[in-house]
Amino acid sequence: MIARGTWIALVAALSIALVPALGIAQEDARTLFQRGQTAYSQGDYDAAIEQWTRAYELDPRPLLQFNLSQAYERLGRLEDAIHALELYLERADPNDEHQSDARARVSALRERVGRTSVRVTGGPEGATILVDGEDRGRTPRPDPIQVSPGSHRIAVRAQGYAEFTSSVVVPAGQSVDVAVDMQPSSGGAQVAQGGDELPVVPIILFSAGGAALIAGAVMGGVALSDAENAPGRDSPEADAARGLALGADITMGAGVALAAAGLIVLLVADSGGGEDREPERISLAPWGGASGGGVAVAGSF
Repeated sequence: MIARGTWIALVAALSIALVPALGIAQEDARTLFQRGQTAYSQGDYDAAIEQWTRAYELDPRPLLQFNLSQAYERLGRLEDAIHALELYLERADPNDEHQSDARARVSALRERVGRTSVRVTGGPEGATILVDGEDRGRTPRPDPIQVSPGSHRIAVRAQGYAEFTSSVVVPAGQSVDVAVDMQPSSGGAQVAQGGDELPVVPIILFSAGGAALIAGAVMGGVALSDAENAPGRDSPEADAARGLALGADITMGAGVALAAAGLIVLLVADSGGGEDREPERISLAPWGGASGGGVAVAGSF
């Protein structure tokens, strides 16, 4: 069992051994702080930040954050400057003489960050504005779009137009205008035109086919009624009824053919095609005879 005197001697020896180590740590923090001061005075703010950050890791004195905020502000890193000042205000003595200055600077920096923006002008109405890939509204947008200081990629997209892209550097507290100049894209224009024109053809064909079927049905009903009321099979009334029935058959056949043509055109339009595809050509030829009639459909797709 170790005597009490021996314990006291060991504790004293350990304390003596730790004092130089603590002194070295404090000395290193002071050295790093002084190096940071020298770098700051020479305009090397990146080096000052590095030295003061290392000093803060060894000796977390709140005033170091106050100094760091100044270096960050000089580099235009306003959000980092605000964060450093907030750390200082959180951890510093409330009676510290720099408190009021820090609060005022935080407010000023936040106002500057709010003014950092891009203003997009021009471009087709309704185009999508993307800032660094994020949707930020539609054109026209006269109000500024708030961004952080630094480099940003602006893109504007609209159907039927080639995409507009631009890389801009926005200084802290400033607004940068981005003038959009978009040219119609040949592919997009053809798609848009095709989307407007292609559905019209099958609609017309379907409508005409339906009208023909209805007319044929009406004619057939009248022919049947006249045939029933005819005095004999060889009478003029019976001949007229047979002629009307033939016309009804031809008309209904044409209606069926028109509807089929509309379906073909619709299917071809849905299948798409390259930019070099020739336009569809459709020809309709009515035919008729003693046994019936219809419409012959010929075309190239």
